[in-house]
Amino acid sequence: MTRQAPGRKGEPVLGNARAFQADILQALQRGRREYGDIVRFEGIGPLFPVFFVGHPDGVKEILQDKHRNFPKTPFVSDRWRALVGDGLICSEGELWKRQRRLCQPAFHRRLITSFATGMTEVTAELLDRWEVAARAHREVDVTLDMTRLALSVLGGALFGANWRQDSEVMAHAVEVAIGEAYKKFGKFVSLPESVPTPANLRFARARKQLDRIIYRVIEDRQADRGPHPDDLLEALMTATEDDGSGMTVEQVRNEVMTFMFGGHETVASGLTWALYLLSRHPEIAARLETEVDEALGGRLPGVEDLPRLPYVDRVVRESLRLYPPVSLISRTPLQDDTVQGYDIPKGSMVLLSSYVTHRHPDFWPNPEGFDPDRWIPLGEQGPHRYAWWPFSGGPRKCIGDVFGLQEMKLVLAMMAQRVRIRLAPGHPVIPRPGITLGQEHGVIATVALREKAPTAAPRALPVADPEAVAAAAAAAGCPVHGGGAR
Repeated sequence: MTRQAPGRKGEPVLGNARAFQADILQALQRGRREYGDIVRFEGIGPLFPVFFVGHPDGVKEILQDKHRNFPKTPFVSDRWRALVGDGLICSEGELWKRQRRLCQPAFHRRLITSFATGMTEVTAELLDRWEVAARAHREVDVTLDMTRLALSVLGGALFGANWRQDSEVMAHAVEVAIGEAYKKFGKFVSLPESVPTPANLRFARARKQLDRIIYRVIEDRQADRGPHPDDLLEALMTATEDDGSGMTVEQVRNEVMTFMFGGHETVASGLTWALYLLSRHPEIAARLETEVDEALGGRLPGVEDLPRLPYVDRVVRESLRLYPPVSLISRTPLQDDTVQGYDIPKGSMVLLSSYVTHRHPDFWPNPEGFDPDRWIPLGEQGPHRYAWWPFSGGPRKCIGDVFGLQEMKLVLAMMAQRVRIRLAPGHPVIPRPGITLGQEHGVIATVALREKAPTAAPRALPVADPEAVAAAAAAAGCPVHGGGAR
C-alpha cells in the first residue's frame, strides 16, 4: 500500500521557492527534521512536484535498486551537456554504458598510483609559494589555491607534459566556464545559449578556447607515431571494445571535458573544507602532524605510505561527511514509482543531498561534530552503504573517486608537514551549493610555518614493480570501484 509524502507548502504563491533560493541545503535539512525522510516541497517548479529523499534506504532505492527508472533530471543534464557534450556525466542508456566501459581503463589502479608523483610535485610548488606568503605575513586565498592545485594535478594527469604549455590559458578558460555554469545551475530557468547575452558569450569563448587546445593535443597524438605519455588522454584514445571499436575524436573530447570539470572542482572543494575544519580544530590538526611526522620522518609521502597514515584517512572521510563536494543531485522518474512506500509520480524532480543524509541523526551521533575517530569502529564505508556517499552511488558512482581520495590524502599529509592554516579573523565562511559545495566568500587564511619541514625531493614510484605499488594502494583503502562519472 502506497501513500502520499508529507508536504511543506511554504509561503503563499511562492511556496518554498524563496527558501530554496536563500539556502537550499538548510531548507532540505529543515524539511527532513519537520516531516521525515521523504518530503514534498510545493511552489518550486511550475511543471513538476519536487521531492526530497533523505534516508540512506531511499537513496539506495533511487541510485542503485531503481536507477533505470531514475535518470538525471533532463534540464540539469542539458546544462552539463552545454559544457561537456555527451560525456559520462550526462549521457544515458547504451551510450553511457559503452562510454563507461571505454573510460574505465583510464582509472586502472596502476595508472592512478603513477600520478602520485605529479600530485606531490604540484603540492610542493604551492607550499613553496605559501612559505613566501608566510614570511611576508600575507594572507592566502585557500579556495583559489586549492582550485589551481587540483586543476594542475588533473591537467598533468590528462595531458602529461603538454599541460604546462597551455596551463594558463586553460586555467583561465576553465575558471570562466565554471563561473558561468555556477550561475546557470542556480536557476530553474535561464536563457538558452543561443541568446547572445554577455554571460553566454563569455561561456562560448571559454569553451572554444578549451576545444581548440584539446582537439590540437588529440591531433598531435594521432600524428605522432613515437612513444606517447602514459596519461588519461592516452588511455581514452587507445581504449577499445571487444570488436576493436573505440571512441571518436569528439567522444574523447567530451570525456576529457567531463574529467576536467568534474574532477578538479570536487577535489578542490574537498581540500578547502578539510583545511577549514583543521583550522577550526587545532587539536585534530596536531594529531595529524604527529602521525605524519612519525610515519614519514620528514620525507615526502608516496602512495605506498598511505596504509601507515590511518588518521589522515579518517580526517579525509570525516571532512567529506560534513562537506561533501557534490552536496545535491536530482533525478526524474520515467514512470510512476514508489520510494520507501511513498508515491513518486512520473516527471517529478527528486532531490538527494549527501550533505543532509551525512547528518542523519539515526546514523551519525553528534552529526554536526568533526570527529575523525568516529570512523575507527565504522571502517571505510560507514554505518550504512548510503549513509556516506560523497561520490554518489550505484552504477553511476563517480569513476574518479580513487583519484580524488589519493590526491586529498597526499596533499593533506604534505601540508601537515610544513604549514598550519589559521582562518583570517572576521572572514565569514558560508557554504555555497552549486556544481560543487563552494564557499560564498572563499576561505581566506594566514599560513604559519612549522619548525621542521621535509627536505627530500618527491619520491618517484617504483617503475620496475607497478603491481606492488597498486597493492599498497589497495591496502590503503583505494580499490577501483565500478561506476561512472555520475
